[in-house]
Amino acid sequence: MANHQRKRLLLVKGSFEHFGGGERDLINNLEAWSEYFELSVATLHPNQELVEKLNQLDIPLFSPVSNWSYSRGIFSEIFAKSSKNASRKWYSMLSLTKQGVGLSTSFSNIDAVNITTGMASLEILPYIPEDIPVHTYMHEPNRGLHSNDLHFDVDGTPKQNLKLTNLLLSKQRKIDEKLVTLASKRGKISGNSKNTCDRIKQVYDVESDFLYPSINTDLWPIKPTKDEDWESVKKEFDLVKNKYVITIGHAIFAKGLWETITKLSNSNLQVVQIGGGVNEKHEEHARKMNVELKALPRVSQATIRALMRNAKALVSNAINEPFGLTPPEAYFVDCPVIVSNQGGFTETVVDGKTGRLMEDGDDWILAIDQGHKNRKEWSKAGREHIKKIDLTPETQARKVFESFSQYFEEE
Repeated sequence: MANHQRKRLLLVKGSFEHFGGGERDLINNLEAWSEYFELSVATLHPNQELVEKLNQLDIPLFSPVSNWSYSRGIFSEIFAKSSKNASRKWYSMLSLTKQGVGLSTSFSNIDAVNITTGMASLEILPYIPEDIPVHTYMHEPNRGLHSNDLHFDVDGTPKQNLKLTNLLLSKQRKIDEKLVTLASKRGKISGNSKNTCDRIKQVYDVESDFLYPSINTDLWPIKPTKDEDWESVKKEFDLVKNKYVITIGHAIFAKGLWETITKLSNSNLQVVQIGGGVNEKHEEHARKMNVELKALPRVSQATIRALMRNAKALVSNAINEPFGLTPPEAYFVDCPVIVSNQGGFTETVVDGKTGRLMEDGDDWILAIDQGHKNRKEWSKAGREHIKKIDLTPETQARKVFESFSQYFEEE
């Protein structure tokens, strides 16, 4: 698309402090979105990865003089301090940002706003002028407010009485529901999977279209690259090819590490975990299950590829993962995919063809062996499946542009 046709789009994401899939997806898409839009980015908490990418692409950043952070603790939960503090931070940015110019000036020079949900994102909505169209991209309804998945300790026991927890969160829940209702009145809402769209309808009674995340295949070359250096990786982490499985995600209960350890009891397979959060409870559980758990530090993209290529399988017992980018990524490095039959996994994995979708009572060790025997065939079929559902950044950028088309045509 020619530059003179580009519209001015402000990308909003509350915080990049927790650098998860939603944050990586946004950064991954900036270059493709730049073909359709003249971009700027506003956030209450930037991180190094974001700043470096914005500098590389010459995209302006707006952030507060001092970063916002999530407020934890029982009183913060009762009085919705995080949401209120986020609202105040966005308000302060109307007149002054760390970069100097306030958002009020920016609003007078943009055509549209795209909000990626997450902590502190939707709180900007009341401050966006009503004549500016807004597209809201939701990775999932706020899980901490609308399900119990995040209120369990790593072993699946409630952190506190769940009825009390839901009562304490009632104020935050009402704020969240009001903001999503407001977002639905300001423009289209997109979920990051069909599964997420179903959840949006269940939780908010709001209609949405699905807009898949993207995968940058340049970061997932089919053939090993020189910088992967498996020989150094296996020596550093004391690994043997095809004698371990890999699981990716912060080790909270909802990501399923505890259950993965249980299902691989006495399997003679090491469990390599990437994503942080492993504690002594995990270690003790692994010892009881006779499983060697290796929690790795933060590693490079090349190291992750090397680990996945040489693993016996990628496994995940995640509970209702909204989408889950790890199976598509695994297809490109010939790593068999064995995951729970839940959430977005059901959209990226075709059972028995590109991987396995597992029920609770299934034999995971047998499935891992099956995947290893079919790793080339399953991975090839997986890449074909990903091509079919089209997870390119270019397609996502075009669809976001089209979501604003009715407003742009009115100009």
